[in-house]
Formats: sequence, structure tokens, C-alpha cells
Amino acid sequence: MKKFSLPLSWSIALHVSVGIVLTVSMSFHTPYPEDVFLDAPLIEATMVDQQTLETQVKKIKDQQDAERRKEDQRVKDLERRAEEAEKKRQEQELEVAKLEEDTKKQQEEKKKADQAAVAAREKQKQEKAKAEQLEAERKKKEQEKKKADEQAKLAKEKREKEEKALKEAERKKQEAREKAAQEKMLEEQLQAEQAGRQQRRNKQVLSEVQKYEALIRQTIQRNLIVDDAMKGRSCRLNIRLASNGLVTQVKELSGDAILCRAAIAAVKKSDTLPVSSEADVFEKLRDINLTVEPGL
Repeated sequence: MKKFSLPLSWSIALHVSVGIVLTVSMSFHTPYPEDVFLDAPLIEATMVDQQTLETQVKKIKDQQDAERRKEDQRVKDLERRAEEAEKKRQEQELEVAKLEEDTKKQQEEKKKADQAAVAAREKQKQEKAKAEQLEAERKKKEQEKKKADEQAKLAKEKREKEEKALKEAERKKQEAREKAAQEKMLEEQLQAEQAGRQQRRNKQVLSEVQKYEALIRQTIQRNLIVDDAMKGRSCRLNIRLASNGLVTQVKELSGDAILCRAAIAAVKKSDTLPVSSEADVFEKLRDINLTVEPGL
């Protein structure tokens, strides 16, 4: 509204000026001849002739005509100026009305523009919020994807590690199986060799045992006192020996009682009996059962 203040002020000032001029013109009046005559110096009739009077009257009349013309012209000028002022006032009023209408229109447009700006800001705010939400969702998905990728990587590394461990375990199992097979084969070979050696040794031991049993039987036979009544009879004894051949125990198992007493006496008569210095041979001799038969 500030831009309408100056034209409006000019219009008001112009109206006031025209009013003042009209008031002044209404109060102004053309002097009558009587006034002129009253103001003019008195001329004595005896001293002024007719021609001079006429001249004077004409002069005064001319002056009055000039004054009236001047006044008429002034009034016309005032009326013209008043008309121009009125026309200008009307133009200014039209301009003011147009300005007011334009202002109103501008205000409405401004209001619409403000509303549009508010709507645009609200829309921009919503779009910004939506963009921020989308960005947050994108970042969240990106973080989830990154986390999933890391988990997948860790799972892959774990799987590869487990597969490697399984392969290594399988390799070790295979090596263990091969080693076990080799060891078993070696053990079987060793057992076979040991069995062969044991078998050979057993034969040797048996042979040695039989040899020492024969020697023990011969020793008992040498110490045995027999008569004709014992012939054809037998006695089975159990003899226990120490590692040096010392008899620790002798007892009758079965057979002829008289022969058995003689056989036991023959064993006791010998402080020691023949034994082997080899442990495995002695082990079979330390507790033996022998059959004593006279004449054998």
C-alpha cells in the first residue's frame, strides 16, 4: 500500500487547492461604477467639461472591462484548472482503483504463491523425508547385504576350512589305514615268523624236555632198588624242581604202591635232577609227571 500513498496525497492536495480557489473566486466581485466613482476624486462640475468627463468615464469603463475580462479569464482558468484537477483526480482515482485492483490481484496472487510455496515446501519436506527414509532403507539394506556377504564369506571360509580339515582327516585316516595295514601285515609277518620260530622252538623245547625227562628218568632208574616182584609194574609220580634241579616235592599219583615207595626214595636219594638252564625248557620241567617202570 505504500506505493499508493504518494498519488493519493497529490489528489487530496489538488482537491483542497481547487476548493480554496473556488472560495476565493466566489468572494471576489467586480466593483460597480458607483464604487469607482466613490473611490475617484471628486471633480467639481464647474471645472470638468463634458468631454473630459466622457473620457474619464470611458477610461474607467475600459478599466472595468479589462478587469472583468481579466476576472473572466481568471475564472475560466480556475474552472479549466478545476476541470483538469477533477479529470486528473478521476484519472488518479481510476489509477488508484486500478492499483488497488492490481494490488488485490497481486495480494491474491501472492497468497496463492505463498500457498503454493507452503505446499511446495511441504511437498519438498515430504519428498526429503521420503528420500531420507529411502536412503536409510538403502543404507540398511546395504549394511544387511554387507553383513550377509561377511557371514557368507565367513561361512565359506569355515566350510573350506572344514573341507580342508575333512580332507586332512581323511588323508590321515587313509595314512593310518595304510599304516595300520602295513603294521598289520608286518605284525602278521612277525607273528608268522614268531609262530614259525615258536613252533621251531617248541619242537626244540619239546625235544629238550623229552631229553631232560629221559635224563631224570635215567637218574631215578639208577637210584631205584627193584626186585622181581616189581617187574611189569609202574608208578606215576609228580615231581617239582627248583631252577638248579633241586627236588622241592615228589608225590605218588598212581601205580603200584611198593614201586611208588621205591621210586620216591630213588628221587629223594638224588639231591638234584638234571634240568635245562634255558627258561622255556625249565618251565616245562619244574612241575612234571613221570612214569617209572623197572627195567626200562
